[in-house]
Amino acid sequence: MTAKISSSPLDQQHATTLSNEHWGSSQGATDAVIVDVDGTLAELDTETVAPWVLGAVKHWDPFFQHMAKAPVIEPVVRLVNLLKAQGQRILICSGRPASHAAHTRDWLVANAIPFDALYLRPAGDDEVADEEVKAKLLECMREDGHRPWLVIDDRDAVVAGWRRLGLTCLQCADGDF
Repeated sequence: MTAKISSSPLDQQHATTLSNEHWGSSQGATDAVIVDVDGTLAELDTETVAPWVLGAVKHWDPFFQHMAKAPVIEPVVRLVNLLKAQGQRILICSGRPASHAAHTRDWLVANAIPFDALYLRPAGDDEVADEEVKAKLLECMREDGHRPWLVIDDRDAVVAGWRRLGLTCLQCADGDF
């Protein structure tokens, strides 16, 4: 189940999208760019986070404590700002869990990264591969009226998944993990 959520408290069982009223309305626009967070917008040290999130069992609390201080990847943030200034909807799509949406939103806002909606891993899907999670989230984006035409992501398997779904995906970093 997918729920569209505004700035009100999050329903941790069903939240997978979060509108960002701070960046204004996206009414009328249909074109959208999908952007990943970890390793794409935020620097990611895979060796450090691997024990927390790259196995079957996820340990989200230490991951979010670590990533709260992650620096931005400047060239990607510049590109996102250019796309937003051009009138594109920016859809953040991450394998991060919806139960921790506030952490993600706070990091994006603190780093002045524009976004129109936040699509996150549904509750109970920790064992599902990121590329499968993001394929389901793409369906939600389309149901919400977005027409993604471009994706910016880093992980090899996810990039291949976006391309299998017919989207152009710019791979911004090595993603063999």
